[in-house]
Amino acid sequence: MSFLSPLFLAGAAAVAIPIAIHLFYRRAEPLVDFAATRYLRRAPVEQSQRRRLRELVLLALRAAALLLLALAFARPFVTQSAAALSAPATMVLVDTSVSMSGPGQFERARAKADDVIRHAPAGQPVGVLAFGAVNTVVAPLAQDRARARAAIASLTPGAGATRYRAALARAAEECGDRPGRLVVVTDLQQTGWDGAGQGGVPDRLAVEVEDISGPAANIALTDLRVEGAEAVAIVQNYSPRPLTDNVVFTIDGTRMGASAVSMPGGGSAEARLSLEGRASGTLAAAVDDRQGYAGDNVRYAVLDAANAPLILAVTASGSPAEAFYLDRAVGIAEGAGGFRFRAVSGPAFSDLQPEALAEASVIVILGTRGVEQRGREMLAGFVRSGGGVLITAGPDVDPAILKGALDGVVQTSWRARPTAPSGQALRFAPDDSRHPVFRLFGGVGTLGNVSFSRAALVDVRGSADVVARYSDGSPAPVEERTSGGRVLIFASDLNDRWNDFPLQPAFVPFVHEALRYLTASRAVKAEYLVGELPGADGLTPGVASLAPVGRTLSGPPGEPDKARPTTYAEQLRRVAVNVDPRESDPARMSVDDFRAGVSRLNATAARQMGSASREQEDGQRLWQYALLMMVVSLAAEGMLGRRLG
Repeated sequence: MSFLSPLFLAGAAAVAIPIAIHLFYRRAEPLVDFAATRYLRRAPVEQSQRRRLRELVLLALRAAALLLLALAFARPFVTQSAAALSAPATMVLVDTSVSMSGPGQFERARAKADDVIRHAPAGQPVGVLAFGAVNTVVAPLAQDRARARAAIASLTPGAGATRYRAALARAAEECGDRPGRLVVVTDLQQTGWDGAGQGGVPDRLAVEVEDISGPAANIALTDLRVEGAEAVAIVQNYSPRPLTDNVVFTIDGTRMGASAVSMPGGGSAEARLSLEGRASGTLAAAVDDRQGYAGDNVRYAVLDAANAPLILAVTASGSPAEAFYLDRAVGIAEGAGGFRFRAVSGPAFSDLQPEALAEASVIVILGTRGVEQRGREMLAGFVRSGGGVLITAGPDVDPAILKGALDGVVQTSWRARPTAPSGQALRFAPDDSRHPVFRLFGGVGTLGNVSFSRAALVDVRGSADVVARYSDGSPAPVEERTSGGRVLIFASDLNDRWNDFPLQPAFVPFVHEALRYLTASRAVKAEYLVGELPGADGLTPGVASLAPVGRTLSGPPGEPDKARPTTYAEQLRRVAVNVDPRESDPARMSVDDFRAGVSRLNATAARQMGSASREQEDGQRLWQYALLMMVVSLAAEGMLGRRLG
């Protein structure tokens, strides 16, 4: 039993008040002389004993009421730990992360852990915990030394990252209230304290470190991605001297090619492979590093087009011609590393089901005709939930409709302006050449060749930023970041009605970069680190399967889209699971640095103890029962007091 506010227990001293009243202020019974007493001699004695018993019960009820009141104010709660055990224990924590996969490194770790178990004090329970992607007690605390040593012999290095904080907290939980020691067998990797997690090491547990030195250098594949029609692998050299290695690419286990890379000391290099004609499969890149860690020599990526962001275009009538140029620009980057594209009319957009809209990463507004109130609310909700929207201020887009739909979400507005005089076509150029949308152009570049005959006048307000301007100084693309997603307003159309932009070479890269920028917050995640996904598939590098968001099938024009049944293959979405690249860094800390980290952990745990106690007390609410019992005591005291009166 513990108390959230133990100082209120001092109020229990008020129990002395009714006791003092009972002892020093007892009411004396009057003596009455009777002529004939032989018939009454026994009755007064019997009544006096009965009355004394009632007074004692009355005193107990009053004292109990005061005690319960003090107890309620002290906010009691029952601690969740087991009863304290007097026998000290030894818990061995074996690091099974990727950084323990160097040549001969884990064999030394097993030998050191086995030696700790053999030399533990006689009669002391021992246990073994393996930590990495997960913290697993492979041998609970017990007197059975053979079982603990067998558990150590069966351990192998895994694919998880080093997380000292979570491992120490789990070991302390396993020890309960026992005193003893935690022996950490590890390579003292410097990034081990960076992991998230909460918990501390009680003062009754001493922390010891057994240092297992690792390789001084390491070559690791830290990234594998798809850029257009190429696979790009990033190889990092953690050695101070230059190194050369070969990167071998495979798809579904079939060798596709190899690329030699030369890396400077402490630097990186990239290897590329053409993916022409390959739209699906499991892509893998591998290096042959026999001197460093074995667990970071392979990296995976998924080429499935289902992982590509979905671009949903809203047009006026649903005619393919209204999204022709945008469709062609997006189609160039279709497949792995590209986009999926779908165009719907305004009425069809208003009838979409929420799960269908949730699949989209970006909504492009090319027309607003037929967008009803439900569609406007869905558009506003999409932005609030983190979606990206590209608005074209063209002839088919009504500013009033969008202003009403995005009222309270976007402050920027626009209006049409007269046609530019003959011979005075507008040009535009980036106002901020560092913006991601214009990163490929390096300034004006080919954007200066685009000619605009019509454009909208954008009224920039609030937190909106002008990312490009027309030659007359008026805003062109304007970006507004909301508390949820991003909105990019292009002050013209993306067809060839008000400009010749779709006919210029800059159109395709502009569309790609704008869509990639807008999909950043809602892009379908195609890669996870080991330990991020639940289940066994999330603990092993490779490919895992996830359930996708709902799919829909476009209905006839004017009719709402209907959900269609999915096959088993469509119910699963494949993602890559890779090693945390931070685990590839062989930089180490000293034993003193590790102990300093434990000290900081204990200080943090002390600050967290108050909030944890409050959470336990809030969940139990024992003070309410104390108050209820106090009310019952007072009620009983009142009834008994009236009878005595």
